[in-house]
Amino acid sequence: MSEKATIMHIWTVALKNLRRRTARSALAVTGMAIAVASVVALVGISRSLESSFLNLYIKRGTDLVVQPRGGTMQLSKGINPAFGDQIRKIPGVRGVIGGLMDMVSFEDNELFMVIVNGWAPDSPVLDQVHLLNGRRILAGDGRKVMLGRILAANLGKQVGDHLKIYGQDFEVIGIFESFSVYENGAVFMPLDEMQHQMDRPGEVTGFVVDAIDKQPAAVAEIRRQIEALDPHVAATPCAEFVSSLTQIKIARAMSWFTSLFAIAIGAIGVLNTMAMAVFERRGEIASLRSMGWPKWRVVQLILVESLFLSLAGAAIGTVVGIAITIVLSHLKRTSGLVQGDISLRAICEGICVAILIAIVGAILPAYRCARSPIAETLRAS
Repeated sequence: MSEKATIMHIWTVALKNLRRRTARSALAVTGMAIAVASVVALVGISRSLESSFLNLYIKRGTDLVVQPRGGTMQLSKGINPAFGDQIRKIPGVRGVIGGLMDMVSFEDNELFMVIVNGWAPDSPVLDQVHLLNGRRILAGDGRKVMLGRILAANLGKQVGDHLKIYGQDFEVIGIFESFSVYENGAVFMPLDEMQHQMDRPGEVTGFVVDAIDKQPAAVAEIRRQIEALDPHVAATPCAEFVSSLTQIKIARAMSWFTSLFAIAIGAIGVLNTMAMAVFERRGEIASLRSMGWPKWRVVQLILVESLFLSLAGAAIGTVVGIAITIVLSHLKRTSGLVQGDISLRAICEGICVAILIAIVGAILPAYRCARSPIAETLRAS
């Protein structure tokens, strides 16, 4: 028999063996599907969060994020807006945008951690969003806000409606759409009004800086000069800033931590299935070896069966993981955070996990089977 015919024969035998134990095979596939779905959905979403947040800065031409030292996303600390004027005077700086940021909840609508951004009426950010209805923030506006498209839909608010923020009544004067899922689920408020509501007069959370020359050396020089202006301030490249965010780190760690439990379940399921299959067929396998099958071919047969289980689970798990991501992007509680992008890297990692589990789940049963003496195995069976 040729090598190609031998491989085809092994695949056929492997499929027949799995079909003979449908219930056990289905359970193993289910466990594997859960493992892969968790990687595709959870790890994919955490990566989507990071890439979407980074994209928010990149599309605005941001090169540096300037905030108080002591960690990223320091919402409790502020910088004097006048510091932005000092940054603008640095050679090579094209633009500087300062704003105030906070997070609020609308518990009656089951919405939590909603971003509120305070912008000056002349902020370029307001020029970079598409106004769907109403008008933008103007000088002299008091308790008036603009709502992102997703947040407006989740709250059921339209232009002219009123909304409670910080315990105060605000009028919705505009509904906008942004390229960023975060801003589509956010509130825009006049900067001076937000400073008043937060009791932080004359403060902004930080600045984003756009450099004329995007070369790393030029950006590094601007960074050096900004930090020389005030030792209590850090100017961080936007990619480094986003990757070091505590929220992103937590999301990344929790997604893999949760996925590891699902991966362990999948590995145990495949290992149990293959161990039981080998034990129940030890006489059959010994007969094959007595007819001339070498040890490596027996190992190959068991490995192929394990791969079939894992790849079937990977296919189902990938579809489920993609579906979970899409559903979360449309749920009220998560639509302002989950963009719904499908991470090809997470899918590849899920498939790699399935293949690794297949090898790990098959190696011990295959090793024990290959080492079993043929005569003793035939007598015992």
